[in-house]
Parts: sequence; C-alpha cells; structure tokens
Amino acid sequence: MKLIFFDESKNGPEHSHYHIGAICIDEENLQSVEQEISNLAIEVFGSSVLQKSTEFHASEIYGRKNHFRNITDFDYLNGILEKIFIILSRKDVFLIDIQINTQLLYGPQSPEDIAFMFLCERANTFLRAKNSLGMLIGDRENNKVSTRFSTSLSEYKVDGTEFAYGTKITNLVDSVHFTESHLSRFLQLADVYAWILQFQLKNRGSEQKGHKAIISILNKEKIDLGPSKYKEWPKQ
Repeated sequence: MKLIFFDESKNGPEHSHYHIGAICIDEENLQSVEQEISNLAIEVFGSSVLQKSTEFHASEIYGRKNHFRNITDFDYLNGILEKIFIILSRKDVFLIDIQINTQLLYGPQSPEDIAFMFLCERANTFLRAKNSLGMLIGDRENNKVSTRFSTSLSEYKVDGTEFAYGTKITNLVDSVHFTESHLSRFLQLADVYAWILQFQLKNRGSEQKGHKAIISILNKEKIDLGPSKYKEWPKQ
C-alpha cells in the first residue's frame, strides 16, 4: 500500500502554468520519512509538534514570511530548503509532476480539474507497475474542492478518465482524503515539491541572485527531484 500526498502551485498573471506536485511513499517507509522531516522541525523550530508555528511552507521559507519573517540569514533559509530537497531525493520517495499550461486551455476547462485527472492517471499507472494499491491525500483548501475531487475519482473508477484513450482507475482505493497542511509533514513535503516545480519553470535563465542560489542547490549531486511520472498538457 502506498500513500500519495499532493499539493498545488497555482498559475497567475506572471506564470501561466498550474502545477500539482505529489509524493508517493510505501507504507513501510512512512515512519522513516516522517522522522527525518520531524528531526528537521526540531532543528528549525525546537519542536516537532504539528501546528501552524512549526509548518514548512516553501514560499514562506524563501520569501521570509510568517514565522520565517525575522530571519535575515538567506543562506540559513536556503539551507532549510536544501535539507527538504534531500528528503525529497530519497530513493523511497517517488515524485509525480503534473503541469497544465493555462494559456492553451479553451472554453470552460479548469486547470485544477484537468491536473487532478492526470494525477489520478499517472498515480494509477505507477501503482499498477508496482503491483500496489494507493490512496490520495491532499491539502484541504475548502469543502467544495474536496467534494469535487472525491466525486471525480469515484467517476474515474467507474467510467474511466475523460479524454480520448481515458484510463479506468483501478489501483487507487477509497476516496480522496484531505487534511490541513500544518497537520501533515508529508503534505508539507508535497508543498515544497509543488513550489519547486513552479519555481524552476518560472525562473529558468534568471540572473536574480536569489533565483540562482536555489537553482545552484538543485544542481548539487545529492539532489535528484526527477519525477517517476510526469504530465505536461497541453503541449505547445
């Protein structure tokens, strides 16, 4: 059994891609991964208790917001991100990268719904190859989105996904489960992964010092955030 935690980085005026980043971990490795990120929480916050004041949010670390706002040592903040990248680079942490180019959508198409559909497809393909079952766990934004995604997954199990050559989802069990990100270290890892997917695409080729510092970390030999499954849609 594998658990798949996912989060999003939304598109905006300055960046047209909507991203979902997901991490997939087998049940036998969950405790080890959780211990590693909890140890980092103790190092950074002095506590691993799950609460908003001990939450890792990539945008807040990089942008010095909320409980990182009074830290002026950028190397220290980048070091926190690097340590999270190292956890994400573990061989037992599998990554799924979904990117939707909103500029190429037409009509009423929703990037959130399309990205979730592709996440289900890619997760199902990965699980089937591993002869495993899996469950999706997401960051709760609001009950409306939670209900919509849960209904969509149920429909995909019965009728298959919506596009041509749609896939019947057979290896994802139960519904989509949602919780607050500050209550899950795994969702915090997914947050960092979704953020870095957008950061790389948005800032590639940038000469800005802060951007180059993060790209330099990603180029280190010990960092490998290559996804096990990937989807970019529509293709230009």
